[in-house]
Parts: sequence; structure tokens; C-alpha cells
Amino acid sequence: MADTEFAENGPDDASPSHITIGLVEMKKDDTSGDDARPKRDHWSSQLDYIMSMTGYCVGFGNLWRFPYLCNRNGGGAFLIPFMIFIVIAALPLFYLEASLAQFSGKGAVQTWNFCPLLKGIGVGTIIQVAICQPYYQILLAWPIYYMVNSCSSVLPWTTCGNWWNTELCVEDISTLKTHSMNSSNVMNITNVEGTNGTGPSIAELWRNNTLSHTAVEEFYQYNVLNISSGIHEIGSVQWHIVGCLFASYVCIFLCLFRGIKASGKIVYVTALLPYILLTAIFIRTATLPGAIDGILYYLKPDFSKLLDGQVWSEACIQVFYSLGPGWGVIMTASSYNKFHAPTLRDTIILCTVSESTSIFAGFVTFAILGVMAERVGVSISEVVSSGPGLGFVAYPEALSQLPLPQVWSFIFFLMLLAVGLDSQFMFVELLSTTVIDRFPLILRHRRGLVTAVICVLAFCPGIIICTQGGPYIMQLLDWYLVALSVFLFCTLECVAAVWFYGIKQLSEDVDMMCGRPLPVLIKVLWGIVTPAILVVVFITTISQYDSPTYGKYTYPEEATAIGWMIALISVVPVAIFIIKALRKQQGSLRQKLTLSLRPNSQWRPAEDSLTARHREGILHNRRTFLENLRYIFKTQTRSEP
Repeated sequence: MADTEFAENGPDDASPSHITIGLVEMKKDDTSGDDARPKRDHWSSQLDYIMSMTGYCVGFGNLWRFPYLCNRNGGGAFLIPFMIFIVIAALPLFYLEASLAQFSGKGAVQTWNFCPLLKGIGVGTIIQVAICQPYYQILLAWPIYYMVNSCSSVLPWTTCGNWWNTELCVEDISTLKTHSMNSSNVMNITNVEGTNGTGPSIAELWRNNTLSHTAVEEFYQYNVLNISSGIHEIGSVQWHIVGCLFASYVCIFLCLFRGIKASGKIVYVTALLPYILLTAIFIRTATLPGAIDGILYYLKPDFSKLLDGQVWSEACIQVFYSLGPGWGVIMTASSYNKFHAPTLRDTIILCTVSESTSIFAGFVTFAILGVMAERVGVSISEVVSSGPGLGFVAYPEALSQLPLPQVWSFIFFLMLLAVGLDSQFMFVELLSTTVIDRFPLILRHRRGLVTAVICVLAFCPGIIICTQGGPYIMQLLDWYLVALSVFLFCTLECVAAVWFYGIKQLSEDVDMMCGRPLPVLIKVLWGIVTPAILVVVFITTISQYDSPTYGKYTYPEEATAIGWMIALISVVPVAIFIIKALRKQQGSLRQKLTLSLRPNSQWRPAEDSLTARHREGILHNRRTFLENLRYIFKTQTRSEP
């Protein structure tokens, strides 16, 4: 068979006659069986791709994680390691994934035909997304619930005396300072919170790890979540959140069931809307007392922080979580590009837009926190928070003080919904593309059915997150899901592409697509710098990994053990597919390993007319360590054989 001949005969034993026979056999295979090449959809325009990927890259982390990290790690000084890691780590990986997928026209799993031994990485990314998608979707249900409640004549999170409020509830955050000084109130808080009798400070009250008993936080904890006492107590289903979760899946289905040509147009609204709304909120907030102080606090550099290795580690992690390499989404979206699309240009645009959004979101966030600090009469450091506590507690509290608070609250949560929808579009598209790529002849014209099935299958486990114990489960999943996988996958991507597939062949593939070979800088980053950085950050992260917490709640040891099992779920397929690939080959272990590292017959350019040229290049290009090392530092020209 062509697959066997192509895999078992490399450059060392190839002869001209064999090459001709192999190419003829492969062409026959191209039109039959699993190797058939049904016509693949493309984005209507390259702008559709850029807008879709902008929506994916600009997520909740840009809005409520980056500003917090920036402030905690030296303010404006944090931008130095942040920018460095964009250039030497995130951008090269984004470009690598986009190039491989665009060249092959395949999704996250089938792209790994270039290195069958590590095809489990593609499967691992699918499992990773399949686990993340149901619990991430809950972040779309909450904004919908808040949007509905924003239509009330009085915002329900601005008043006490409701069925969900406690006796400790306060409507005006400025009274917290008085409450914390009042001994009787301290005793009440002590009884509820279980502190040692000293009472919480203002800083403790406003950080995301305690409950301040403001009306807005009690609404979030006791109405939206109705949270139980721990992960051992699942409690009842919160049907109001289930309804909002269902509505969010309906939105996803209606946007995606017709494929990327339709979703590529919808993202013009969902990707641009957050910028419009965020700018409107910023302009209005900037006119209020305290906003300028908040912005200056955000930008004030503390260069001494740059001597702390943890700052550099967090900068690298934030860049990765923002742009999203190692999840398979970049590969899936790029596989719908036209073959000659300018991959490097698009990568630079997307990285610039995504991380600029993070910086701009910091201005908005700290302007709002500055207004809050001014109103309460405390320093800005005492009201800084991150995560959902910022999105569903701090922001609503600040916006409720503006004129027409219902309007501003509705606008803000509509923005959160749009941000979340864009990310979920790509998650669901990744899953549906994987299924359709596996059975293209059967399912290519049934994309709507595939999308519907995926939405239903994701909705069902999502109901568990809608229980009273759901937030604890969500936190456990979020804490461990990518603890091992993302940095491991990205490191192996670099190694497989540069050292196994061969940097010369990879450069020729890019030349085929874009009309110019890889720059030396990109080759050095892919082959040496980026994987070295990933290994260091991976080891540092694992060595400093703490047990999960949720506010004051500490997870039991058995929950931590389950967490590490979750972390291994997406990594296990890598080992399974290594064994599977080796068993398919014949010969000694070394021969099996060598053959499994070579691309199979399904790896070829998406442009069929270039297949023969590509096959011949693979058969002739050597992939030894020294040859790869030599070509990393060599400037290639298009005319080079």
C-alpha cells in the first residue's frame, strides 16, 4: 500500500524509480477510502478569519485576569516580560499551529499526520476542550441572568431585604468601613465567617477570597450561585441558571449550524461589540472622581518586581492563556484558510490585537476600581480583585452608582456575553470539525446535526455545574485541567515540527503556501528558544502548584487527587497513540520509532496540484539532528533545492 511504502522508505533508501511508483500509488489513494479529499469549506474572506480568531483570543482572561496580574507584578513594569514572551513564545507557537493546519487543510487531529507518533496530542486537545466547554459555558449563563435582572426597575443586587440576603447585608459599600470598626458587627461577621474574632479588614472584605456581605456580593453568592458549604454537598439544581445555560446553547447553535461562512459574518458583531461597549464604559467612568488615580495606580511601574522569577512565569502563563496555543482551536480555524493566505501577517495582527485588548481592559478595570476606592475612602489596593469576583461583584457595584444603572449594567453584561460567545464558537467549531474530518463523506453536509448533537451533549453535564456545589466542581476543573497539558503539548509541537518533520521541509512547505521560506529568527525560536522557555516555565509551574481553594474553603485531599487525575486525562492519549503508532510498524524498536516519526500518506498540501512536488521533497530532505541544526541558522531562498 502507498501508506506503507511512503512510511517505510525514507531518503536513505529512496531511488528515482521508487519515488515515481510511490507517487503514482499515492495519487490513486487520494481518491478512495479514508484518504479521499472532499472539498473543504473556506472562510468567505481573510477578514472573517481574523475577526473569528480575535473573538477567540480576546476572552475573559483579558478582561479580569490580566489587569490584576499587571498590578500585582509591578504595574507598567509587568509589560516588559509580557511583551517579551509574546514575541519569543506565544507568537511563534501561534504561527506554527496556523502554518501546519493551513498547509494541510486539516483540523487539530488530522494535522498530526505529519508526525503519527505524536497524534495523541491532537486527541488530547480535543479531550481538553470537551471537558472545558461545559463548565466554561456557565460563564455565558451568568451574564444572561444578569441581563434579565438588569431590566428591573431597581437592580436586585443594589438592595437588601430580599429572600437571599442575610442580616449582615449592607447596601452602601462605604458603610463597610464603619461596620468593620463596630464590635457588634464584627461579632456577627465572626459567627458567619468562622474567623478568630478579629474581624475582617477592608482589604480582606474586598479581596476575592472572602465575603463582604454587600448587597451585590450576596446576590452573586446566594442568588446566582446559591452555593453550598463544600464540594461534598452538591445540593439542588439552580433551575434559573439552567434556563440561562440552555439559552446560551441556543445562541451557539443558531450561530454555528450553517458552518464557518455564516459564523464568520456573525463574529463581526460579537467580536466588535465588546470594544464598543468597553470604550463607552471607559469614557463614562473616566469622568468620575477617582478614575485617574486608578489608572495611574495601574500603570505605576515597580521595576524591582522584574527580579522575581514568579513575575516572569506569570507573564508567560498569561500570554499563553490569552492567545490559546495548545488547545487545537488555532489549527481548526486556520485549516479553513485559503492555501496561499498570508499566515505570518495574520499571526502578527491577531497577537497585537489580543494583547492590546488586555492592556486597554486594564485601563477600564482600574478606572472603575479607582472610582470605588474614592467612594469608600480606602486605597485602591484594598479593592483590587480578579476572576469572576471582578466581573460579577466589583463591576456591578461600580456601575450601579452611575446614572441610569440599568442601562450600564445591561451593556456590561451584554459585553461579557459577546466575549464568551466568541470563545465558545471556536470550541464548538473545533469539536464539530474533528467529528466531520473523521467521517467527511457522511457528515460534511450534516454540519447542523453535528453541531446540535455537540450542544446537547455539552449541555447535559453542564447541569451539574448549575447545582449548589457546582462552583466548587468548576473551580476544581479549572485549577487542574491544563496543569500539565498545554505547555507539554506546545513543547512537543516545536520538537515534532522542527526536529522530527524537519525544519528544511517545514520551510519549503511555508514557501509553497506564502511564497517565501521561513525567516532565520522564526526557525531559531521554533527550534531552540521557545521549547526551552516552555520547559522552564512548565517545571516552575508544577513545582509551585498549590492545592485548590475556593475563597476560605479548602478542598479535601481526595478532591486534590481527583484533580490530578483530571490533569492526566488529556495527556494519556499521547502515550496511547505512541504505542499504537509503534505497533503498526514492522522491524526493530528503532526502526519502528523512525518510521512512526515520518509523515504518512495523508499528510500533503491542501492544494492538490502541489502534492507531487511535496512528496518528492519529503523523500529527499534529510532529517538528522545536524542537518536540522544547520538549516535553523541558514538563510534559505526560494530557488534553493
